[in-house]
Amino acid sequence: MHSAPYSSAIDLITACAWLLGGLVLLLLWRHRRQRLAIASLRFKLGQDRERHELTEQALADARKQVCRLSGSQQSLRDAERRRIARDLHDDLGQQLLALEMAAAALVQRHPALAEPLAALHARIQQASRAMRSIVRDLPPEALESGLEGALQQQVEQFSRLSGIPCRLESDPAAFNNQPDGAVAATVYRVLQESLSNIVRHAQASEVCVGICRQEHSLSLTVRDNGVGLPQPSAQQRLGSGLRGIAQRVAEAGGCFDIASAPGRGTALTMSFPIQ
Repeated sequence: MHSAPYSSAIDLITACAWLLGGLVLLLLWRHRRQRLAIASLRFKLGQDRERHELTEQALADARKQVCRLSGSQQSLRDAERRRIARDLHDDLGQQLLALEMAAAALVQRHPALAEPLAALHARIQQASRAMRSIVRDLPPEALESGLEGALQQQVEQFSRLSGIPCRLESDPAAFNNQPDGAVAATVYRVLQESLSNIVRHAQASEVCVGICRQEHSLSLTVRDNGVGLPQPSAQQRLGSGLRGIAQRVAEAGGCFDIASAPGRGTALTMSFPIQ
């Protein structure tokens, strides 16, 4: 007479067991699906990472190839510019010099022609200056032996021609790795213009040129003990020489700074980005 309640209890336990088993199977199934989804996601991420690495490598290789081609083209352009500079200097320069000498000789022989010949002489000198300006904008042959030798040669030539003592102070590591041709040419030209500016305006008795290298930049400083710039407002209205220097530095992606005071000389500091 008590079998019915026992039977109901067994049925309830059986149903709970089946329900628990179903829940376990469901949890195992969901866990398996999650593991499969995670494995699939990891596989896709691995594929994406591999494709990304291959793409980056391809881009790096392409950049290197572009740099090599650009460097090769720049070398060809520089070689052609040097040839043009030599031709202008050796051929056209000699012709203009011959014209200038001929005009001077005509003045000696025909004093009555002094006035028109003076005008002709002025035109010849103007053409010579224009020719020299063009040649200065071409890569200098001095750089063929390296930047250090070119700067030292320029400093020595400045001292010899101007009579102003000038020395080059360089960081031992400044020339360990030569900068590319464009940067080297810019450094050479801005030093050339800086020294010319000192001769024209500074009234200096001593000049010091310093060059040093940081990790990603090359710094050039040109310091004189001359009269300096008259006042800060005047520094903002730079002369053509300083404007030309500032423009060259900016075109090379560098920075240009002037430190000057009346009677205390001037220091020009230029920094150029390098690889």
